[in-house]
Amino acid sequence: MKVLLLHPGIAPWDGCWAHETWDLVVDLGYASRDTYDEWSRKLGTRVLSIHEYVRGVESYRWVNEFFELGRGKLLDRMGLDWWELLSMESYQDLHVLYLCRILRSDINSTGVELGASNPHRLVRIAEQVFGTRAHYYKPGTGNTSRRLIRALRSARNLRSEQILEIAFDKWDAGLKVRRRWSKHKQVHLEDEAVLLPSAYSNVTRSVLAYAAQLPERRFLLVTTRSSAVPTQLPSNVSIAPLAAYAVSADAVEDEVAELRKGWESFLSTMACEQEEYKYAANAHLWDYVPAHLEQGVQIREAWRQVMDAEPLSGVLCGDDLNYHTRLPLVLAQRSHLRAIYCSHGALDGCFLFKQPFANCFLVKGKMEADYLLHIAGISREKILSAAPGQRPAAVRGGDAIVFFSQPFEVVNGRTDSIYQEVLPRLCSVAMRTGRKVIVKLHPFESKRARQKLVGSILGQNFEDVVEIVDGQPPEQVMSLAWCGVTVDSSVAVECALRKIPFFVCGWLDFAGMEYLRQYAQAGAARVLSSPNEIMRIPEMVAEHPDDELVPNRLWQPANSSQLDEILFGAKQASLDRCAC
Repeated sequence: MKVLLLHPGIAPWDGCWAHETWDLVVDLGYASRDTYDEWSRKLGTRVLSIHEYVRGVESYRWVNEFFELGRGKLLDRMGLDWWELLSMESYQDLHVLYLCRILRSDINSTGVELGASNPHRLVRIAEQVFGTRAHYYKPGTGNTSRRLIRALRSARNLRSEQILEIAFDKWDAGLKVRRRWSKHKQVHLEDEAVLLPSAYSNVTRSVLAYAAQLPERRFLLVTTRSSAVPTQLPSNVSIAPLAAYAVSADAVEDEVAELRKGWESFLSTMACEQEEYKYAANAHLWDYVPAHLEQGVQIREAWRQVMDAEPLSGVLCGDDLNYHTRLPLVLAQRSHLRAIYCSHGALDGCFLFKQPFANCFLVKGKMEADYLLHIAGISREKILSAAPGQRPAAVRGGDAIVFFSQPFEVVNGRTDSIYQEVLPRLCSVAMRTGRKVIVKLHPFESKRARQKLVGSILGQNFEDVVEIVDGQPPEQVMSLAWCGVTVDSSVAVECALRKIPFFVCGWLDFAGMEYLRQYAQAGAARVLSSPNEIMRIPEMVAEHPDDELVPNRLWQPANSSQLDEILFGAKQASLDRCAC
């Protein structure tokens, strides 16, 4: 049986492989089933996405079982588990390993011949699962000149500050360079404070919202990247870069060497004992680990310096998947400080496979509490409904259809196919109702690249119909909205709180974390089952109920005295009574 594995960024007819006969074409990216049906007719063979084998949350529970086998086996001198901290970066690849196993079972053939449009890490995974090498039709990505060309093309779509940040992330991840000019930025607080670690603007926005609820208390925002620095800072919050507390790499050199040896032993042992670990190792999924061990220990020491230098009562973490900001949460828990977590999004499905280190989980309402309890398995007594501040006021009078875009390429989505299905239909609705379409970009998206894409779909004069905006706060764009549309962004909840009718593209939901079902059950969004349902948006907006119960399910404001007790003065007995 001949199976072609298709690179997420390439069309199935854009190469010499299109002249061959295939029994099955498997896209390593994702688009709609309508897209694959069209491709199947055009190629005369079955085409599907590897993501069609997602089995809901069970596929992520398998990832957790995979991680569990290695937990507690790669400890540093403090007892921190670096397998737990670093392996999270490979969860998407391991999820694909699970999907490839299902694909192999579905094919049920002993003579599979693999072809691949391009080398790709997901192709390497498939090679291991099927036990055969793929024939590549295009040159490898290891060619230096090709990598340089791709980098230059990408750079043209980035702002100068983004390029600088990417450079620091890549070549100064351990803060060796930035520490040299940042020492004078240490804060040296006198009053007790709660630490707010952040690597991204949306995390900063979430934790600062909690700080604003306690204006008489002190908070310390420590950022790992410049993009996490806010334009405005509440008067009760001090700020410092983590680089200001970094130590010399020489201070951890011996420990890093020990950990690297431990990693080699760990990997060889696990690869011998567990078939899936062998697959992952042979596919080079963990080649990043040795370098990240060095960077991680340096970052750990920087956070230790923060905790030694500043009078902290606890840590409020808004992102514990990224080990750069997860480390202070882990250190707080080990040091018997307050270790508190608040998701910067509407829901956090990553608890399906990551260990919860917080003592208490602040949620914004019943929907998020139910998800943590029933999907993620967090204990009820650790969940506290405490949204930061009063519920946003309802928005009236907007006349735009706002499409909240996302960096689909990051998770191998076929952005061109998604836009092709969604945008022309939104424009048709807008023209029929005398409105306009606003495409609100995610911070990770490039405006130049999206303008080029929209122009290729709608024509070069698309500005008459579509406005593309970036850099504006979501709240500002929501004030213009008649309704909102997205694939699976948590902005659905933010719009629902403002009583803006919202629609999610359910036919494109390949994540498997059951976010859309949760939104629908809570009344936060209406799930569209096909692209053509977009055409019915005016009727559905007219039917949109003004149900006060919906915002109440999504947002239950924190009691200031209770929040103060949790962050600054709670005894363990008080935390044990946290409940939704």
